[in-house]
Amino acid sequence: MRGLLIALTFFTRIPLPVPQDITTEEFTRSYRFYPLVGLIIGLLLWLLAKALIPYFPPLVIGAILLGAELMLTGGIHLDGFMDSMDGLLSARSPERILEIMKDSRVGAHASMALVGLLLLKFSLLASLTPSMLTILIIMPMLARWVFQIGVIAFPYARSQGLGKGFHEASQWVTFLLGGAVIFGLSFYLLGLAGPVAFGVSALIITLMSSRISALLGGLTGDLYGAFIELSEVICLLVAFPFLR
Repeated sequence: MRGLLIALTFFTRIPLPVPQDITTEEFTRSYRFYPLVGLIIGLLLWLLAKALIPYFPPLVIGAILLGAELMLTGGIHLDGFMDSMDGLLSARSPERILEIMKDSRVGAHASMALVGLLLLKFSLLASLTPSMLTILIIMPMLARWVFQIGVIAFPYARSQGLGKGFHEASQWVTFLLGGAVIFGLSFYLLGLAGPVAFGVSALIITLMSSRISALLGGLTGDLYGAFIELSEVICLLVAFPFLR
């Protein structure tokens, strides 16, 4: 379980003891536990929503759930989303896009994209009824599996970087087994909404990865984070009609 603890301490703000003497290999191999990290986040959000429903109106619950997820993750993937949007929406050359994505400053494109993403996510969370809350368990888990399509199936665009280690450590067997488990759990908890959200999310991230990889010559760690954020919203958006 050391790999899970490494993933939890790096990709969440859950107060846990930090493993000592982490090797580069251990860190990069911890990516395979990300769906389990998502499941833990999802369970915490589900428990929070169940506790709040008797006392607060939907709009307040939606805001609290959105804020709670941001606190649990520290917004680490939103940072990658914003950097990615700054670059991709700039309509510049591939080389310039990669430079913009590496720049830590926040531009207008990132700000606009962030507002749109969070507004849509808040609206969906605030619209969940008590019978629809199980989507909160699936949403972060599915997103942390789907983004691995970009990691394992497409090249890395830079000569070095945090995401490069994940790409090199990726394995198809682990990826496919994880997908089978998540598909089954999604169907068990959500019925038809689960497989639909699973399939559409995977398809959209595959198409996005292909398009962006063709443009930039590969993907980056920022894009991996962007795919996680986008997949959560896609999961909610696609599943919603079937949950109703």
